[in-house]
Amino acid sequence: MWAQHQSGIKRQGWLLSDALLALSIVALTVITAQHVLLTTEHLAQQRQEQLTQARYRHDQALLAWAEAQP
Repeated sequence: MWAQHQSGIKRQGWLLSDALLALSIVALTVITAQHVLLTTEHLAQQRQEQLTQARYRHDQALLAWAEAQP
């Protein structure tokens, strides 16, 4: 599987080891990109929930203040 390139032999195309290395690099790139996208989406969702909760607390405080006014 890990055949070394032999000098003097002319080959066209890729050896199996070259193809496996290229496939490994592509697979690692895809997995890394997918992980980054999922992490970014998760963080954005958490941030949105935090903003919604802060907005709700602010609205409740504003309503309490308005009701306390004469």
